[in-house]
Parts: sequence; structure tokens; C-alpha cells
Amino acid sequence: MISVVTRLPLFALLLSACGASAPTAVMPGDADALPSMECLPGRGVELEELSESARFAWLLTEQSFELERPHPAPRGATHAELQAWSETELRGWLREKSRLVEAARAELDEVAEEAHRQRVWSGALVGLMYEDVARTLLDVPVPRELLDEPEIATAFRDVVRAEASPYLEHARRAYRACRLNGRNRDGALRTWAEFCADRGDRLPLAEALESGESTTEVEVVHE
Repeated sequence: MISVVTRLPLFALLLSACGASAPTAVMPGDADALPSMECLPGRGVELEELSESARFAWLLTEQSFELERPHPAPRGATHAELQAWSETELRGWLREKSRLVEAARAELDEVAEEAHRQRVWSGALVGLMYEDVARTLLDVPVPRELLDEPEIATAFRDVVRAEASPYLEHARRAYRACRLNGRNRDGALRTWAEFCADRGDRLPLAEALESGESTTEVEVVHE
């Protein structure tokens, strides 16, 4: 099983978390919404009806989304200000986010083998968690000093995209598994498959994982 990548030494000078926006209503199954538990389609069953292990996996996934993002560095921050921010607030956030995502993913890998519907759900949940990390990293302001240096600013953005790319690729693969596992199914599972297909299509471009890099267990597709 994979670990959430946290290459802070390379990225320490570059990061700024996305700013908090005013809360807006999210409809279940909204593939355009930011990653959250609220955007998921309805399960079709009450949480209490699931196995104890499935309920625990769901709870751990919820906890990963309950972690508040770090206070954002201001737009127009200097290189030094971004560096100081990334070495304090962001470092702690990524460490705790990694712990929560890894714990949830490990449980989801297990419950995916219990029932077909849980295999579909697990793909969506894993995809959302990785997408959440990736989009946080992608919302990075260019340091103020680079605003008049377009070539250097482009290189900066390339580094940002490279840091987010593994998360995006894992999200894409998890969404694909969800889509394939839910295809040709009736009712709620087909809705989940369509949700995962739409979210996968809306992900920013990500480079493919290097050969030999591990992937998530929920990517196993069962007919």
C-alpha cells in the first residue's frame, strides 16, 4: 500500500494553502464541488446497516476531511514569507493529513473486499482524499518577487504541479476503479460510477506514476 507523499524539503519554499472561502451548499453527487464528504452520492443504506469495519472506514475518511487546512499565506507574499509559512503551518498540516489519509485508506482497502458496493465506495473515497491534498497544493501563489519574471514564475508553477502530480494520479486511478467496479450496475452503484467518472474527467492533468511505484488496493477491479 502506498504512503501519502510529503516531499517538504523540495517544496518548502513554494507552498501556500488555499484560502478559506465562504461556505456554500453542496448537493450530493456534485462532481464539480470541492472534495468533501458532502459531495458524495447517497449510499442508499444507513450507516448503521453497514458492517463495523465499513463504518470505521467511513468514520476515518470523514476525519481526514475534518482536518482544517492551515491558515493561508497571503496572496502577494514574498519568497521569505512563503518559506516561513511552509516550514511551520503547512508542514504540520501535511504530516497530520498524511496520517489521517493513510489510516482511512488502509481500512478502505480492507472493506473493499467485503462487498461489491463497498469496493465502489472505497474507490470514490480514496479518490476524494487524494484529490483534496492535490488541490490544496495546486492553489499556490507565485512569490511576489517572481511576478515580473514570467519564465521563472512558469518554472515555479511547474514545480508546484510536479509536487501535486502523484496525488492527482492516485486520485485518477481510484476514480477509475470506482467507475469500472460500478459500471453496468443498477441504482445507487451506477450513480457512484458516474460520479467517479465525472470527477476523474475534471482532475487537472497529472503525470503518470513512475514504473514500479505502488498503487492503492482499491484499484483492483472485479466484475
